[in-house]
Amino acid sequence: MFDIGFSELILLMVLGLVVLGPKRLPIAIRTVMDWVKTIRGLAANVQNELKQELKLQELQDSIKKAESLNLQALSPELSKTVEELKAQADKMKAELEDKAAQAGTTVEDQIKEIKSAAENAEKSQNAISVEEAAETLSEAERTPTDLTALETHEKVELNTHLSSYYPPDDIEIAPASKSQSSKTKS
Repeated sequence: MFDIGFSELILLMVLGLVVLGPKRLPIAIRTVMDWVKTIRGLAANVQNELKQELKLQELQDSIKKAESLNLQALSPELSKTVEELKAQADKMKAELEDKAAQAGTTVEDQIKEIKSAAENAEKSQNAISVEEAAETLSEAERTPTDLTALETHEKVELNTHLSSYYPPDDIEIAPASKSQSSKTKS
């Protein structure tokens, strides 16, 4: 780039060492290297932008050439294919419109069915709530002994669940209290 040889580079280093001194020379070299990196980055960026502009210009030229060619000068086979595609698209559009018209009547029928299903669900919900009220009344009529029996059953179940997670403590391993230890000494 600058056409600098090794001997010239050594001469610049010695000259820089004399002018800047040993403390400022590394800082100056870093600063110059940062400038070189920045200049190289800018040059690469400009080159990329020029390449993109050239590609864009080529695309625009090719588009102008394609527009200059008359679309009616296409081969007869290609124009026939385009006409067939248009006919198929019109046919599909007509079929979709017919299905939409049929769906309009069925939507009304579906709305009626949904309403009747909702009414049936309400009736069954009312029946279930009546049964729940009857069960609540029968629970209210229970005696305290029935409730106590349920509570002991629940306690046993709770203890089994807890003992599976937390094993019972060993009482024999527990240290003796102070009063017991003083009795054994005397």
